[in-house]
Amino acid sequence: MKSYREYLWFNTKNRVELINITDRVQQIVDKSGIDEGLCLVNAMHITASVFINDDEPGLHSDFKKWLEELAPHEPISRYAHNGFETNADAHLKRQIMGREVVVAITGGKLDFGPWEQIFYGEFDGQREKRVLVKVIGE
Repeated sequence: MKSYREYLWFNTKNRVELINITDRVQQIVDKSGIDEGLCLVNAMHITASVFINDDEPGLHSDFKKWLEELAPHEPISRYAHNGFETNADAHLKRQIMGREVVVAITGGKLDFGPWEQIFYGEFDGQREKRVLVKVIGE
């Protein structure tokens, strides 16, 4: 079995962003030379997420609104965590959206269901963060 690892780096303009990374992950799968296996895509920061869903702007707007209703950024005084930093809401949003995804690789391609795409979810942006992409297989 072979393995290949690469990082994707992000430094978003906005505090909260949802970014489609499917093509970038597929490029890494292509570089790996692995035809059959698995691809792990893992947010390496506790205020960021990787998830699979539809690439539809209305849905993304709904996600942002829903997450902000569940864990509003302000008032920051509502959170016990907010002392040194003011990002408690980002930790909660990440917990809801998830840490990582694993996608099957079949014939050298990410093997998705209809409409599935991979997204990086940033909830405390405007600083450099990374995502691990680890491909294993034959």
